[in-house]
Amino acid sequence: MADWKFKIVPTYGVRGRNTSEDNFAVEERTSLQILIRESLQNSLDARAGDNTGAVKVRISLLKPGAFDGTYLAKLITPEYRERLASLSGHYLPVADNASVLVLEDFGTTGLEGTWNDGHVDGPTENWNAFWFSEGEGAKSTRGSNGSAGQGKVTYYHISDARAVFALTVRHTDRSSLMMGRSVFTRDYPYADTKFERYAFWCCGPGDDRLPETSVREQEEFLRAFGLKRKDSPGLSLVIPYLSSEFNLHEALVTVLTEFYYPILRGRLEVTLDGISLDAGNVERIAEDRLTDDEVHQNRSSFTGGFRNLVRYAIDNEESDARVELVSPLKNMSEFSLESFPEGAVEVLRDRLDRGEIISIRCPLFISRKPSAEMRTQFDIYIQVPDILEREELAYIRRDLVIGLERPRPANLQRVRVLTLIKDDQLSAFLADAEEPTHLKWNSKRPQLAANYRNPDRALSIVRNAAARILLLLTKSQGQRDVKVLAQYFKRPAVEGKATQSGGAALGQKSPAPPREFPVPVPRPFRIDVDTHSIRVLPNGSHAPDVKDLPVSCVLELAYEGLDQNPFKAYDPFDFDLADMPVSFFGVQVISKKNNRLKFDIVELRFLVEATGFDPNLRLRARLSYTEKKNEEPDNEE
Repeated sequence: MADWKFKIVPTYGVRGRNTSEDNFAVEERTSLQILIRESLQNSLDARAGDNTGAVKVRISLLKPGAFDGTYLAKLITPEYRERLASLSGHYLPVADNASVLVLEDFGTTGLEGTWNDGHVDGPTENWNAFWFSEGEGAKSTRGSNGSAGQGKVTYYHISDARAVFALTVRHTDRSSLMMGRSVFTRDYPYADTKFERYAFWCCGPGDDRLPETSVREQEEFLRAFGLKRKDSPGLSLVIPYLSSEFNLHEALVTVLTEFYYPILRGRLEVTLDGISLDAGNVERIAEDRLTDDEVHQNRSSFTGGFRNLVRYAIDNEESDARVELVSPLKNMSEFSLESFPEGAVEVLRDRLDRGEIISIRCPLFISRKPSAEMRTQFDIYIQVPDILEREELAYIRRDLVIGLERPRPANLQRVRVLTLIKDDQLSAFLADAEEPTHLKWNSKRPQLAANYRNPDRALSIVRNAAARILLLLTKSQGQRDVKVLAQYFKRPAVEGKATQSGGAALGQKSPAPPREFPVPVPRPFRIDVDTHSIRVLPNGSHAPDVKDLPVSCVLELAYEGLDQNPFKAYDPFDFDLADMPVSFFGVQVISKKNNRLKFDIVELRFLVEATGFDPNLRLRARLSYTEKKNEEPDNEE
């Protein structure tokens, strides 16, 4: 029977903690939301080649009494509990009081590849990649939804036991294999010895890490947790000691906002604690269970109106109404009205004016090393409704929503935009560009530079094509854009009061200069602004004293227009601090949303820096602060 194998840290072995989880810690999402997104993405990537229907995923919470606690106690042994306590200082509760999360997928390949030699690598070695690799995937499909190989760390993060057990039936040979693993947060001491943070629940002599193949043991595992696997290919995961309360509505919102597209396409079906979502009912469930306000709170665009845009995209994949650009895009500077077929611009403008959806196919060349250029394509769907409170846009690569990606600069009007990437080669390119969380693209990712020539150019085109299309179709009609030339002009005089060169209004005498000039009061903080970033830091000798701390601050930012108060004219589509890199030390950040950053200064040495602003627009900043000795806020601009 399988049992735990713990490994001693070699005398000169590398020590430390697991850093993969830090990639997911920056998200403003709960552990449950991240887990559901990562697990559904992995199941979609594992689709069996002969499965022409949907990948089916079952997610179920087993509360105390709904599983065999005695069997769980055999998995999480007394020794295991002691080892975990030696690191955390806390003992797990008895097994009967635990909660267990079960995730099963069907219509998938299971964990394929070599299972009796952990050194074998390759694009089809899913077994070894799942159990023995970190930061490296083994997905054979070009353009898979995920390829960073880090999503599985979320399984351990949500478990207080830091353990996962799995039973897989493989599609190719129908063999059934079972194993478990734990990932502690760092190496740990136990019985006067230091052990590695990784341990395996497995079989095999010595240092072998082999799966349990006993039919009797596997049947006991299936029965203990009510698994539906039997002999169907796929993967069943058991995550014991769930670290937080399972919120069914939160899980449902995550499925609807992250995977509405593949469910509606019939590529995915999800059963969530008894609630089934498929192509036939997903919109009805979304209407019943999901409000537009909740969509916005979850920083998603999948409102009722946007879901209608997605349905249009699915229903009109090969529509004659789609306009295809006349030649592949090479760079954004060459993207002009001449890029459209003759007569298409007038048709597109007319449809936009009537609030209808337009569709544009954008061909694009990418250069994968060492081969020649490859022609790829992506589609853009745009709608400009009469009434829309905020912009609604999404990038979908294959079946995956790239949730925090935005065009740059983000100075569009309030529109609905869907950028849809289905081409396998372009999807593979963008997969290499994604951060491990799959929420943003980054042209500096090492895989991208290793695999492609000039990746910045192609990534910029995919990211910004929709914004450019809107600019060409609307701004050229004479619509007013108060920010487009802001960098070329100084702030104008107040309307109706033209000034002479001396600054007085026409027809009035210039006031006499005062005899005594007031001495300016030094500000305690300094605001430094450059072309794309802003910093707040102490103002030398005028900085607050330690007795004045903490100081509560509100930093407001906006792009300057020609004739408007920039802070009143701020549009969330200009930028959103919640989506931008903000680094700091010596402060406690209270919140960052839209154009406002709230923070408390708690140390004399501090810095707050926000980056990623449009270098072509002038950035204005206003800082309000309240010192401990002064209850009235001061303002600094």
